[in-house]
Amino acid sequence: MNNQKSNPWNFHNTDKSLISPNDLYRAVYYDLNEIAMGAPLGGSCFIEGSDNTKIKLHDWCGGPPVWEKTGFSLAIPVWTKNNTHGTFQQIAVMDMGTRQFKIFKKKYKVLQLSSFDTLTIHGYDSPLFNPESILFDINHEKIDYIINLND
Repeated sequence: MNNQKSNPWNFHNTDKSLISPNDLYRAVYYDLNEIAMGAPLGGSCFIEGSDNTKIKLHDWCGGPPVWEKTGFSLAIPVWTKNNTHGTFQQIAVMDMGTRQFKIFKKKYKVLQLSSFDTLTIHGYDSPLFNPESILFDINHEKIDYIINLND
């Protein structure tokens, strides 16, 4: 297993933090590459269950993600690119019970998520250059859109 501290520029499928606290799920990345030279990583992300299920979350996820302490929700940075705002990240939450993948509206430069306690996600935006602390309450933030991932 990888013993180095994971960050948006350096995380891997061998990281123990990708396994849910309840050992039922694992976040797995495919085609993980720098989004630009020297930039953070991005790639497709799936949730693989202990029952051999596989759910595709999104084509362009950052990382590393953080599991909620019960292991039934995952917070993950999602990369977005558009003509108005360029390339940015948004926080997304996968609820394993409802199989809803909620992408929240607020935009960030580079997210480094550190914990997910029930309804609150902690982390930093721009962790290397002028880091700003994030305290993100998923019940009070605006949702950009929801993807239903039921079979």
